[in-house]
Amino acid sequence: METKDILQNLVSGIAIGSTYGLIGLGVVFLWQSIERINFANISSAMLSAYLFYTFYSEIGMGFFISFVLSVGIVALYGLGLRYLIHEPITKRGGGRLEFVVATLMICVLWLNVIIVFYGGLPKPFPPVFGKATDFVRFAGVSLPVVYFYIFLVVAILMAFLHFLLRKTLVGKSLRATAQNKEVAQLMGVNVNLTTSLAFMLSTTVVGIAGILLAPIYFVSLELGGGSIGIKGFSAAVMAGLIDPYGAVVGGILLGIIENFSTLFISSTYRDVISFLILVAVLIFKPKGIFVWSLHRD
Repeated sequence: METKDILQNLVSGIAIGSTYGLIGLGVVFLWQSIERINFANISSAMLSAYLFYTFYSEIGMGFFISFVLSVGIVALYGLGLRYLIHEPITKRGGGRLEFVVATLMICVLWLNVIIVFYGGLPKPFPPVFGKATDFVRFAGVSLPVVYFYIFLVVAILMAFLHFLLRKTLVGKSLRATAQNKEVAQLMGVNVNLTTSLAFMLSTTVVGIAGILLAPIYFVSLELGGGSIGIKGFSAAVMAGLIDPYGAVVGGILLGIIENFSTLFISSTYRDVISFLILVAVLIFKPKGIFVWSLHRD
């Protein structure tokens, strides 16, 4: 095994894994806010990819406008999930099970809507991050240009979220609400507004992950659930569903393990290994293996 093969799989694993971490980040945001698993959140990745494809390739809008519209719509989608799904279920005495089943059905609904309007075949993602034949070569390693865009976007997004959570009043409200809603409300935090923001942030980061994954997995139903959704959920579970930084690290670790399992075992078992990791974490470390406190400082 040559060093360049190991380095290439390591870098590509980090790139793919960081997008899994973004999906896991969306799961963590919502769990921290309402202690619910929102499967409809995962469909945000698929929706944003198809929206971007529609705006950019079919309507002919520019990259920036297509990106902003796509991400903005999935943010509003998150807000809709709160007021159209979560609130009615909660007001009628429903709990976690009812919410999980409802959001799972919403995810299935979107998969069928996409099939009706776009068909079941994958669509080619426009080459906004470079052509499939564009590679960057260094130290004997060749990597698609899109991987470097993934690194850049994820780094910027994580820096922004860190600033938001640690340095702003909005971030302090999110952290206070996550820690104790009742006390936060007594301290003057608008818990209702903060919860809405958590819904919107969760779908937004997953939507961005979908646009980043689309050049690799194409604009396809795969982004709306299945293995991609499970991998994002696995990243969140590695963080114990409570820490956004742990979710990103868990996603990166998962991406690295996936790539090296392909290298040393077989690509046939790539997804199986991801599912086994999820089961193992739930059995042996149900509180997560990457947990840094969100409530520090």
